[in-house]
Amino acid sequence: MREDRFQAATARPLEKPYTETKKKRATSPSKALPVGEKMLYLFSVIICVALAVSVLSRYAKATELNVAIRNTELEISQTQKENLQLESEILKLKSVERIQQFAESKGLQLTAPKYLPSIRP
Repeated sequence: MREDRFQAATARPLEKPYTETKKKRATSPSKALPVGEKMLYLFSVIICVALAVSVLSRYAKATELNVAIRNTELEISQTQKENLQLESEILKLKSVERIQQFAESKGLQLTAPKYLPSIRP
């Protein structure tokens, strides 16, 4: 026999690596969650939803109050402007010159009193 001197031209059978056939595990049918665990998950979801709803409702109430405050502030500023206009109109109407002009236009005359009344007892 001829020695194998690592020549490439020699034909040798391919060595297959050791392969073990994998045994398939018998898959058991998937087990459903126990009733207690299902109830626990259900209650935790319900609690999370309730908390989210309460937070959102409080946020909505706060926003609603902010809008009401802004509207009230606008009404207050408008009322203050109206009050200033009315006060200036009152001062114009109270002026002595306007009252004298009105009286003269109606034909009234200012007469000085002939005697001064006494307040003494």
